[in-house]
Amino acid sequence: MLVAAGCGQATVGQPMEVVRGPDSTVPPPFTQPELSYDKFVARPCDLLSRDQLATIGIITDPGKVTSYPLGPNCTWEADKSMDTGISVTLFVNGAGLVPIYQRRDWGYFAETTIGGYPAINGDNKTPIGTTTPEGSCFTTVGIAPLVAYQVAASAHRPNADYEQPCKPADKVALWVLEKLKAGS
Repeated sequence: MLVAAGCGQATVGQPMEVVRGPDSTVPPPFTQPELSYDKFVARPCDLLSRDQLATIGIITDPGKVTSYPLGPNCTWEADKSMDTGISVTLFVNGAGLVPIYQRRDWGYFAETTIGGYPAINGDNKTPIGTTTPEGSCFTTVGIAPLVAYQVAASAHRPNADYEQPCKPADKVALWVLEKLKAGS
């Protein structure tokens, strides 16, 4: 819902206040310095280092680039079925966090922050991590008003990440954010 700041009728160029309720379909106001992932659109697998991937059990997979309607994606499969698989998708459709908020009732949805940036932990299953043989979580991070990226983590039993799949998703999302802040 949009509400004009102050009295009177809103006109073009007049500031508007975004009013959010506890079940809002509107993302929070963006207050962090805007970031860009333009350097990585053609090479999303460069967002994570080999050393970072090794800490979550991905030692040999160099990553596979796939093009999705939302944008480019890189997926890394764990070397053993007990480790955590990761994918990173750059949302180039210009919608940022808006579509995630509009679908908040599809399953698990929790607002969070990653490095101070607005983010969502979500999955299409509830409760998260315990409804299938694979625990999964999607962490979507807004890095500009209409720009976001998403990290998906998946783990199998008895991996500890199975019960809390948002933990590795958040960890990787922070690594991606740090890479974007560094701009390299």
